[in-house]
Amino acid sequence: MQARQIRFLFVLFPLAAATAAGTTLPFPEELLIGEHRRPVREVVEDFTVHRQVSGLRLSGRQAVFEHFLSHPDFAASVARAAGVLKYTVKRRGEAEYWANDHKGLKGRLEILRVQEGQMVAFAQGRYKRGIIRIPGRLALVVRFSEGRDEDSFYVENTVSGYVRLDGALLDPLARLFRPLVARIMEKRVRWFFRKVSRLMTRLSEDPEAILQKLPAETWQEEIDELRMLLAASGKV
Repeated sequence: MQARQIRFLFVLFPLAAATAAGTTLPFPEELLIGEHRRPVREVVEDFTVHRQVSGLRLSGRQAVFEHFLSHPDFAASVARAAGVLKYTVKRRGEAEYWANDHKGLKGRLEILRVQEGQMVAFAQGRYKRGIIRIPGRLALVVRFSEGRDEDSFYVENTVSGYVRLDGALLDPLARLFRPLVARIMEKRVRWFFRKVSRLMTRLSEDPEAILQKLPAETWQEEIDELRMLLAASGKV
């Protein structure tokens, strides 16, 4: 049962998935300074699992992808309108959100930085399914850059994730089952990026079929900016 609980937690922390590959992306030290960053610092300095995965390629332009990273609530709404993902993300502050994957995981998401080809985020939440309750935290770095293959653009990503279980009994068990957890995580993160790539492809093919499903009274500013980004790439 304990091993099953650990599996559930990391399946639902999809972006923490990875295998060690290449040079490790460092977590920005300046984002660990101050008492208000103590929850993040605890994860990075005393993590249960850290993994990194590279070679995660998305179809489309970096500007569009960066727009979604900067507006995760809008990105979730676009993904639902496109029928790609069913996540719900609601804004709770300037860069704070409440996220629900509708499969048992709920929690707070904070976007610490999106700039110069990098996104840094922190999440704290709990997985609940039946009698299972698993609390945990995630510190995340995503490095991305745009490339071109003949007439097609793509965004190449590397993800570095630090996960810490907050349950006293779960942390040593997670370390014991680390190889199994790593395999589960890598499978999940690659699945997630395939979904995002599918969304980017659908937007490039017929953006209005998706955007017209969104309530303009809620997302007009974000829709207008996305249309401009797509127009700059010749997609609208």
